[in-house]
Amino acid sequence: MHNSAKLPASGSMIALIVASTSVALYLLNTTENFQKAQEMVVTSQLAFLGAAAAFVLLLVALFDQIKTPLKFIYSCFLKPLSKNGDVSTPQGRLEAFYKDQAEIFDDTRSALLRGRHTGLALVAAQLKEQLKVSGSNKAPIWVDLGGGTGWNIEQMNSYFPISKFERVYLVDLCPSLCRVARERFQALGWSNVVVLCEDALNGSFPGIDNPDGKFDVITLSYSLSMMDSYYSVVDRIYELLEPKYGILGVSDFYASNNIIKTDTHGVEDYQCNWFTRNFWTIWFSFDHVYLHSSRREYLEHKFEVKKVINGRNHMIIPYLVQIPYYVWVGQRKRSELQQSPVAQLKAATNVSVAPDSLTVDEPTLHQLQINDLRPRSMSTDSGSSQDSEAPDSPSSIGSSRTLVGANQSTSTRAMIDKQVEARFGRKLSQWRLSYNPTLPCHTQFRSYIYAFTWEDPRIDLEVLNIQKDDVMFVITSAGDNALEYALKGQPSRIHCVDMNPCQNHLLELKLAGINNLNYSEFWQMFGEGRHQDFRRILIDQLSPSLSSTALQFWYKNRSTFDDCFYETGYSGLALRLFKWLLRIKGLTKTAEEISTTNDIRVQEQLWENVVKPSTLPEWLVQWVLSHPAFLWNALGVPINQMNLILDEGNAVQYIYDTLDSIMTRSLFKNDQYFYNLVVNRKYTRESCPSYLSEEGFQSLKTQKSTDAMLLHTRSIIDVLRSLQDGELTKAVLMDHMDWFDPKDAEEEIKEVSRAIRSGGMVLWRSAGRKPWYNALFEKYGFEVEPVGVRVPGSGISIDRVNMYASCYKAIKK
Repeated sequence: MHNSAKLPASGSMIALIVASTSVALYLLNTTENFQKAQEMVVTSQLAFLGAAAAFVLLLVALFDQIKTPLKFIYSCFLKPLSKNGDVSTPQGRLEAFYKDQAEIFDDTRSALLRGRHTGLALVAAQLKEQLKVSGSNKAPIWVDLGGGTGWNIEQMNSYFPISKFERVYLVDLCPSLCRVARERFQALGWSNVVVLCEDALNGSFPGIDNPDGKFDVITLSYSLSMMDSYYSVVDRIYELLEPKYGILGVSDFYASNNIIKTDTHGVEDYQCNWFTRNFWTIWFSFDHVYLHSSRREYLEHKFEVKKVINGRNHMIIPYLVQIPYYVWVGQRKRSELQQSPVAQLKAATNVSVAPDSLTVDEPTLHQLQINDLRPRSMSTDSGSSQDSEAPDSPSSIGSSRTLVGANQSTSTRAMIDKQVEARFGRKLSQWRLSYNPTLPCHTQFRSYIYAFTWEDPRIDLEVLNIQKDDVMFVITSAGDNALEYALKGQPSRIHCVDMNPCQNHLLELKLAGINNLNYSEFWQMFGEGRHQDFRRILIDQLSPSLSSTALQFWYKNRSTFDDCFYETGYSGLALRLFKWLLRIKGLTKTAEEISTTNDIRVQEQLWENVVKPSTLPEWLVQWVLSHPAFLWNALGVPINQMNLILDEGNAVQYIYDTLDSIMTRSLFKNDQYFYNLVVNRKYTRESCPSYLSEEGFQSLKTQKSTDAMLLHTRSIIDVLRSLQDGELTKAVLMDHMDWFDPKDAEEEIKEVSRAIRSGGMVLWRSAGRKPWYNALFEKYGFEVEPVGVRVPGSGISIDRVNMYASCYKAIKK
């Protein structure tokens, strides 16, 4: 700061010299002022010399700071390669380029080579997961191709200790960089790290006679784009990588083509604009770095993509300079020659299945999942009627005599996954099914609408009476109620459906958190709504369980948990507006008192006498509810649903009926977690969904109830059509039917009727007290009964939210 402050002074001095010289020249035109002119010229010359001397001294003082960038600029942009050795070979080119900058390589690449830390952390997280899945105690072997100075290997030690590797090989073609790497590892005392200065394609590995299939980890950090024999190198990597659990990690520059990428993996931010695509391809080619899109395409053709993050390096001039880069983790593709689901079923359970069966029936699969993925105490009671059935019959799989052993767990899970993929498409993660993210029905959503679910699951659980053999169909929303069903009912399958990919990203994050985090970390994220270390745990702990699409979304939005998660998404807009309204009206303390009082009479009085008159005057309610854009973006209320309200009464009265009766129903402090969240923008341990309690979290974690979930990112009608006749036993449609016109509603209800078995139940809520589509359910074979219907002005709520005028159930005849 002190040195830089001198620079403006030097500029002023130069300006003074120029001005004084100009004056002097003018004075020279007059004889009588000649002497004065001479004196001014001498003075300006002395000042100039003084400024020059000061500038030289400044450069000397700053030399240590500018030496490295100057050397980098000269080596990269000014030095002719032809004058520094033989450049006719790849090794000669590399040595000529890096020889003079090998010592400063690491100091000058941090801004340019982005994503390296993220790439190493992703590989380390995936490696830990693979070692856990494989059950192997063998220390892994790692080769870093194009490893340069060994920076990657030193940094990896922070994510996965180098001492836990059997061997680590660094392969690079540049002698100067390899020399720096050897000095680095010698100083660190790592005897299991070997530096090989040779071609990545033809190199041998000391200590390994036949290296094919022997490497558990292979990484390439900004080196793959520099390799001339690219396709041969990728083929060789495929041969070296361990076939089943081996991990390949790549971080590099790239350029997309102008064809829209439809693969689910890596679509987010993949596409480059015309200028970016062409400019950087040409620019980097001058240094023999090749960004052509075919390189990444071949990599993704050869290997199965596990995780991808696409990014832009905004170095030098943020948001103007955008260098595309990607962080990529993959494995060898699964063999197409896998055992059929029927054969796997017989091998895992000894269940008699007809040899000509093409599929295993869903009840059998669900019972297999219950037995295999939950503790034995969760199996069907020994006193059930199933005990009297033959042990080889599919319906007896739930009995204690046919429990799948622990050693059969992997094969049974694989069989279930294979059957799921045969019916619904490839699985992107343990829960997530593939979808086409480029479709307009998905791209219209930039974020999730609901950060929290606005339906009371207590009523749902009472009405649905969920059993362990139930197959459920639910709308994802924020995933809160689906988790409540899994916790309290433990059904064998829950189909979670949402056309907004971001809603499924949110539920997937919660599922990954339950699987991989401790309760304190999970509570910070979804109880407190903030986690200062979210960026780290996203990569280190959550990434192995997330689909690539969900990982990319949360990596891009990694600041979500910095302040208040529940103020994000479209619903967060409503919470922020309410917070600002309370502040403007000076009611923040009053609202806090409502949420903490132990006296329901105080709660009611504060609402009726203080908060309601100030925050919800009739004119304001009328104005807010007359704007469709606000209704949809902040409240998630489409125009069709608003019309239902207006058809049956007054919108202002609807709001008052909703909130007035809530204040007398139960306390915000320990029961009304929905409105407590609105006031505080976070949950408390006393007032939160059951899955956020420590007991609920631990139960979901140990009982593996969440394994029943399948996340469909498709329209409801499409998912219903993919289900078998009578496959479902319970369906929860929330308020979804309110959004439809009669034609679309009838089409969907017809599919619901086909997919629900006799005796099955459908539950929905509506903004109308008697919605018009009730008659359609009756038309298609349902007996419709009200669960609760609000009476205007009665002051009686139908559940803890009371946002809807009615709740109905329909039993399939």
